[in-house]
Amino acid sequence: MNRRHFLSLCGLTAAWCAEVVGQRHVGSPPVLGRANSAQRSFARLLQLEDERYYHADEFVRFLGSANARVRRRACLALGRIGDPRSYILLLERLYDDGNARVRAMAAFALGELETTEPLEDLRRVLLRETEMLPVRARCAEALGKVVAANAKTLDTDTLQALLAAVLKSLPSTTDIPPGSEQELFTNLSLTAVMRMRQAGSLPALLRWLASPNPAVRFHAANALARLSDLPGAENVLLRESEKLVASFREEKQVVVRVALARVLGAIGDEEAVSTLCGSLEAEETAVRIGVIRALSQARQPGRVIPVLLDRLRTDMSRYAKVEADERPTWDGLPQLLTLAETLGRLRAAEAQPWLERLRILPTGSPGANPEVEVALAQLGVAAFLGPDPEKPLLPPDNDWRAQAHYFAGLAALPPEEPRRRRIVENFLAQTDLDARARTALLAAVPKTPAWAAVWEQELRHPDVMVRAAAAAALELLPPTDQRRKVLIAALTAAQGDTQNDAKLAILKALAADPHPDTEAAFDLALRDPDWLVRKQAGEIRRQRLPSTLGEVERAREFETLYNRIGICRTNRPASFYNQLVRQYVRHPRAVVTTTKGELTLELFSEDAPLTVENFISLAEQGFFDGLTFHRVVPNFVVQGGDPRGDGDGGPGYQIRCEINERPFQRGSVGMALSGKDTGGSQWFICHLPQPHLDGGYTCFGQVIDGFEVLDRIVRQDRILSVRLIRD
Repeated sequence: MNRRHFLSLCGLTAAWCAEVVGQRHVGSPPVLGRANSAQRSFARLLQLEDERYYHADEFVRFLGSANARVRRRACLALGRIGDPRSYILLLERLYDDGNARVRAMAAFALGELETTEPLEDLRRVLLRETEMLPVRARCAEALGKVVAANAKTLDTDTLQALLAAVLKSLPSTTDIPPGSEQELFTNLSLTAVMRMRQAGSLPALLRWLASPNPAVRFHAANALARLSDLPGAENVLLRESEKLVASFREEKQVVVRVALARVLGAIGDEEAVSTLCGSLEAEETAVRIGVIRALSQARQPGRVIPVLLDRLRTDMSRYAKVEADERPTWDGLPQLLTLAETLGRLRAAEAQPWLERLRILPTGSPGANPEVEVALAQLGVAAFLGPDPEKPLLPPDNDWRAQAHYFAGLAALPPEEPRRRRIVENFLAQTDLDARARTALLAAVPKTPAWAAVWEQELRHPDVMVRAAAAAALELLPPTDQRRKVLIAALTAAQGDTQNDAKLAILKALAADPHPDTEAAFDLALRDPDWLVRKQAGEIRRQRLPSTLGEVERAREFETLYNRIGICRTNRPASFYNQLVRQYVRHPRAVVTTTKGELTLELFSEDAPLTVENFISLAEQGFFDGLTFHRVVPNFVVQGGDPRGDGDGGPGYQIRCEINERPFQRGSVGMALSGKDTGGSQWFICHLPQPHLDGGYTCFGQVIDGFEVLDRIVRQDRILSVRLIRD
């Protein structure tokens, strides 16, 4: 799946749910026993999840089990399946279940549905002080997720009321015991506030920076950092500048200092900038990188450029001494490339000679690192292409990665630049250009009607990702008869694709065209064997239903579409799921040997059994051996597992997400996605905690040994092998 672009595949909407859902189930459902019956229940629930099958009658039985673990697991399954019609069953558990862990999971699952119907119920339970804290915590979390998913459609009064509820529910004291239920509640509430993205929450977040609990301080600082770009945030932060600077200077926790650095960068006054500049010599690499990034926001570049240049010269002198064969994956590259990014954003002309040297030093030619290419492009056309208009600097012909990195810089040049246009046209004319480089080149092709013929031609390319990029560009252009014909023909030709990226992108492009001729294309997609393709086609059809339809007719049409989408056929027998359930208690380990050393991962087979099974199966086949870490973002993640090598590849199939309650902490292992249920073989490891990923990606493992190796991995380091250890 394409890892660069998030395709909108998040499921049938709340409106669909509201029209289709029928009466609540009544009566006394059969009571399931414990022991073996519970294990069978877990296996069946896992199968229903895998098939994305909302079988209402079965779920009524599971939710009526005498075994609280079965009820809790059924709630989680409903959240993962994501059918918005299931919110009624989950509300019953939230209000009526006698077990707090079941109620908490019901709230968690309602957040995963992202439908707005239960918002008032979640708010009410959140504010109920007699309710257990873990339940209220998951209600706050769910409110944040639902608001984030529906921010464009919720009215201002509703948004403000929900934010007020979360802020009101926060503890009156900032002295939160570590590891307590209060800590969980506070942290999830602060992250919910972050997801609601309202500038009015900033004063409350500032108060929590004074907490003696480092985890709470981190969540408050992280929320402040991510909200610092909101309109009105600058004035609020400026008023508190003195306190924020003092907090940064006094803070001992690396993760909190990194978040606060971003806040100080947003403030940008003299004291904040001076404090950041003084921290460029911090002992911790993560802090230095956070500070360098923060300085890219400087309002007076002349104040910070000399300091950054001094740091660049120091790092470059070290880099020049590295053996030539070690330069492409030198441990110090992340900081050096972050400096290049920042100096480029600041348009630091003084940095050009150093960036030109850095461009060539790793491999002897342009294109070694996209950060440097983009930075030079930001300094101007001559800095990127060289001084001779007739002989532009170009990447090597035999290195698709270097070409792709070079094209990232080319795309950063002004679109109207004639030299950029000539280079784009020359490379487009190369029929033997590697498809991975061609996909990157298309980012430099303007998405305008003047270039429509180019995009239409690229829709005929044999590579699925090239066609997906072309369709995504055509989605932005006004529809024409010619364009419609080309898109429909491309959708028909894509029926034999093993990846669904092109089909999904073409459907999105056709969705913007109201012409009746597109209906045949959606009908074709609703017969596609790929469940995600059927799902997207069904959602487009739902949105196109005439507004004049009566309630009964509309409900009938919705139900017809739902049935046509159907379930995800996995072709797995029941015994497969039974076997996975029996392995729940085992947490296998994986030793990932890289070019920088070994990482030992603990795999969470109970929290994400299908994901762990998929990872183990690929590892046992040697699938990961020799693949690169194609993406490394300092202070964020390292990512690998792509056989294509450019972030767009996978094993030829998708697996379902298994969202769970495990947070993304330092060393957490998660599945990379381009949308819900699009995982395959790409996985990532977090450098630092990432609360914004919680509940959006499958967390299926944790680094338990080798953190120093994790911190040394850079782009193009390789996975040599993955060895499994089963106790």
